[in-house]
Amino acid sequence: MPNDREARLKREFASLYPGLKPGVWYNAAWLSARQFARVPCDGRAESMASIVNERHFEFRGGRPRRKRSLGKGS
Repeated sequence: MPNDREARLKREFASLYPGLKPGVWYNAAWLSARQFARVPCDGRAESMASIVNERHFEFRGGRPRRKRSLGKGS
C-alpha cells in the first residue's frame, strides 16, 4: 500500500540489527514484528516500545507511532 509507514536503518546502528541493511526502506510493521520476534521482552509497555529504537531509523509515509502515556490507567 502506498501509505504504509516505512523505516530505514541508519548506518551507524547497523551492528545492532543483524540481517538488516542500512539505507534500505522496510515496511515498519514488518520491521517491528521482526524485532519483536528476535528480542526478549518482559511484556511491559516500556520494553515493547523500545524494541525498535526510533532514533536508529528514519521514517517516511503513513502515520507516526502514537506516543502513549506510560504508568496511567486507561
